[in-house]
Amino acid sequence: MEITTMKAIRIHQYGGQQTLRKEQVAIPQISEDDVLIAVKYSGINPVDWKVREGWLASENLHQLPLILGWDLAGVVEQVGENVTQFQAGDEVYAFSDLTKDGAYAQYISVNAALVAKKPRSLSFAQAAAVPLTALTAWQAMHQLAKIETGQSVLIHGASGGVGSFAVQFAMHLGAMVTAVASTGNHSYLQSLGVEHVADYRQPNYLQALGQFDYVFDVVDNDTQGIYDTVKPCGKYISTLKTHQIPARYTFAHERVLVMPSGEQLSHIGALIDQGAIQLPSIQQLPLDAVAQAHALSETEHVQGKIVLQI
Repeated sequence: MEITTMKAIRIHQYGGQQTLRKEQVAIPQISEDDVLIAVKYSGINPVDWKVREGWLASENLHQLPLILGWDLAGVVEQVGENVTQFQAGDEVYAFSDLTKDGAYAQYISVNAALVAKKPRSLSFAQAAAVPLTALTAWQAMHQLAKIETGQSVLIHGASGGVGSFAVQFAMHLGAMVTAVASTGNHSYLQSLGVEHVADYRQPNYLQALGQFDYVFDVVDNDTQGIYDTVKPCGKYISTLKTHQIPARYTFAHERVLVMPSGEQLSHIGALIDQGAIQLPSIQQLPLDAVAQAHALSETEHVQGKIVLQI
């Protein structure tokens, strides 16, 4: 007898953690360009609980009821007729389409172009912690910043998920990186190879740092004096919002809006397998502890990454 339903965590309305409901739902159908993936782990990201709370409700991206969670690692179960790069049994990871049902579920249907082979050196749990944060950092450092060897990069929020990847991608491209984080995270950043670390709790810490070709502000903390750290011909890159930069500054400003990409995940996976990129620590929780996982993520002070075992 063919199995037609699966376990999933869905929301039927926007709101607090109590909106997360464990249900039996139909296994998704795939189109000719999709793969059906049996999810092993789903990564938790702040976007998950922000969607749950209704932050994006006005943008009409989602239809309720909705399965949250768009970072995943698992095994290909079925491929659409146009898909040639994957076959059943392949171990894969992906950041899936934010406008569709996510991966807090036993199965997910994903366009094959958004999927990549799982890095061989990673467990499924580790792989599920990579895609969204690594792609955000990759697109900021490889596309919005055009880093050349010897250029200087300042990264705020450097010890978090996005920041720790950005630090490593920038160094891999030959940049001189200065990382901003609380003192407790300095040894972690130094273990990644960062030579210059600054503590944002020190008064006037920015003034001592000088100016940089690129400033990547992962936390968008509007710190007094942050724009003075960007060279006049440099670029300021933000994540959470587009900033209104006073007219006296001449640097460029762009916001990174992360896009799914199987091709970029393949590049990232190759760097991970070469040992060029280290991963943050991970914390594993069972699917039934999804509310607890959201509560941890909502503190916005998670060490490393949280993943759900499906």
